[in-house]
Amino acid sequence: MKVQTDDRPEDFGCADCWPPTAADAWEARRTLSQVAELIDESHFHVMILACPRCTQHFVSVFTEMIDWADGDDPQHWTVMPISQVETVELIKQRDSLSETLEALGSGRRCLRRDHPKGTARHVFWGTGLNIGPHD
Repeated sequence: MKVQTDDRPEDFGCADCWPPTAADAWEARRTLSQVAELIDESHFHVMILACPRCTQHFVSVFTEMIDWADGDDPQHWTVMPISQVETVELIKQRDSLSETLEALGSGRRCLRRDHPKGTARHVFWGTGLNIGPHD
């Protein structure tokens, strides 16, 4: 297992789970397996995922804001690699986690997927964990 020691992109994952392009990384997210579910609300979902090849862990955050019009509600995802220590801490804090998650991995590269109302989905690299608005 690769031990994360720094916040450089090359310190996380493998070519299968954390490829160089954001579009490929989003596709790779589909191959990750669930390790733990931390928050499971209908419009706010946080879980820890792992790569089946290198075992790199990721925190995945989904948020959605329901506007009750047209069914095209804004959605936001953030996926960020985390260390084993961070995984253990997140699981221990499971019942008390909230938007304070944003302090995790400050400045670390993350994958974002936005789907604003009335526009196309957009996948891109970002920095730090971002908790989008949600109901």
